[in-house]
Amino acid sequence: MATPIEYQIHWQIPPRYTYQVEIILVPSAGRYTDMALPAWRPGRYIIQNYAGAVSHFTAEDESGKPLLWRKITKDTWRIQNPRRGAIRVRYHFYARQIDAGSSYLSEGLAYLNPINLLMYPVGRLHEPCRLTLSSLPLGWAVATALPAQGYGRFLARDYHHLVDCPIVAAPSLRSASRTCEGITLYVHFWGRVGAPSLDSFLEKLCRIVQVQRQIWGKLPLSEYHFIYLLVPFSMRHAVEHENSAMFVLPEEGAASEEALNSFLGISAHEFFHVWNVKRLRPATLWPYRYDREYYTSLHWFTEGVTDYYTNLSLLRAGLLSPEEYWKRLSAELTQIENQSVYRLFSPAELSIDSWLAPSPYRPAHFQGSFYAAGKRVGFLLDMVLRRETKGQVSLDSLLRHLYATYYERGQGIPEDGIEKAAIKLGGPALKDFFTQYVWGISAPPYETLLAGLPLQVRRYQRPYAAWGQLGIARWQVEEEGIRIQDILPGSIAESIGLEIGDLLLTLNDSSVQELAADFWEKLRPGTKLLLGWSRQGFPLEAEIIWDPDRQSFRTEIEIVATDPHFLLEF
Repeated sequence: MATPIEYQIHWQIPPRYTYQVEIILVPSAGRYTDMALPAWRPGRYIIQNYAGAVSHFTAEDESGKPLLWRKITKDTWRIQNPRRGAIRVRYHFYARQIDAGSSYLSEGLAYLNPINLLMYPVGRLHEPCRLTLSSLPLGWAVATALPAQGYGRFLARDYHHLVDCPIVAAPSLRSASRTCEGITLYVHFWGRVGAPSLDSFLEKLCRIVQVQRQIWGKLPLSEYHFIYLLVPFSMRHAVEHENSAMFVLPEEGAASEEALNSFLGISAHEFFHVWNVKRLRPATLWPYRYDREYYTSLHWFTEGVTDYYTNLSLLRAGLLSPEEYWKRLSAELTQIENQSVYRLFSPAELSIDSWLAPSPYRPAHFQGSFYAAGKRVGFLLDMVLRRETKGQVSLDSLLRHLYATYYERGQGIPEDGIEKAAIKLGGPALKDFFTQYVWGISAPPYETLLAGLPLQVRRYQRPYAAWGQLGIARWQVEEEGIRIQDILPGSIAESIGLEIGDLLLTLNDSSVQELAADFWEKLRPGTKLLLGWSRQGFPLEAEIIWDPDRQSFRTEIEIVATDPHFLLEF
């Protein structure tokens, strides 16, 4: 085994939100060694520029003599190699961001995501790494999937492994474990846990694991850690890892054994990533590289199909009734059908555009979700595969085929790999399915796509209520007025120039917040409506003549299974 790259993390007591990182390594070949910090992390496909938190960078040789260095990109430092011996790099990292993919430090909690905290020598991602938490107080509990080599010391097979293992260290953690399907499941909670026992929660997690192992056919690990950081405010965020998942969730969800059920769905989603994206993943992400954007049109599959299996896993595990399952799915499909963005961008395009999410030039009505778009594709793909093969092939079959074809042969999925596999298993009709609903923006005809399956499809066109009648599909009430969040194409609102982000202020010279509760029900044809609003502080207004024939309608999708066992079988 090669000499590991040594990482040491220090922090002050009391902490000042700052980790002090020290790296000791043999220099790279040549005149200099480049040290870089990732610009993004797997699971969140945007440039996050972690290097913005770095300060106090220094480099020296084994004797402590400073080495010349200069910064050559926003997240790369070039060090002149010493004549002999190792290099010692030191820097500070400001850690005050708390979510499931960041690092945070406070009194009583050291929470580390190595992906945003630890630099790597460029070109040497596959060398073994050793991590030491040098400031870890004696007696603190630690939750991580990294293999331990003693108290506060860990060994990773390479940098990829190191940064794929978040760490939570605290004076105490609420932890429990159980054996399930031949592996050990761990749960770790930091924060206020009111549930007297975690046994029931672990048993339900085990049922989810059993279901998902049946879907994929095998379980490629020996242990798995669910790490929950509980916070006293509203947040639901999670990140998948190879042998663990990190969650930041509201503490009220752990107030009782029953309340913990609210964590089952998000836990099922992250565990499904054990296969989908952490092992079976797009070729452009095989292997991971962290310096810039790497594009794939397959996030509708990595995240959206995973989201399709979230509730399906709960259904098959007996943790969700069939009635509730179809009710939730219908509500989710209805939501997608009523958002204009899914008529503008395909699931494949939304996947590519994940990197545009932070762009100030990306308007709100272009911000579609490849999770939602992919969930719809996942459901319909599952149904079409079943329909075309008379139940002999399902999306489960496709997943197992892809896993054996690509991951088990040490490859990533090519951009057309899922389409080709679906056509191979499901027949030529799948070609048209991908053309229209994955690469294209065609509205799916549910009645046609689900014909012949034990499902009833009901589609309703119902008039919107209140502001929705004008085509303002979503809005938020604020202190001064009503903030527009979505506008329907071709609606009255669009025709008079209203835009997402505008703040509605007045209607016929009265405050929009003073409208009578039955105003819209009493509105007569031919009534003049003078709307006043502001856009970035500039006042605007427009007059319309109310015509009920121009009001906007909402599409509602209801899917009911006529066979109560449908989708329960593998």
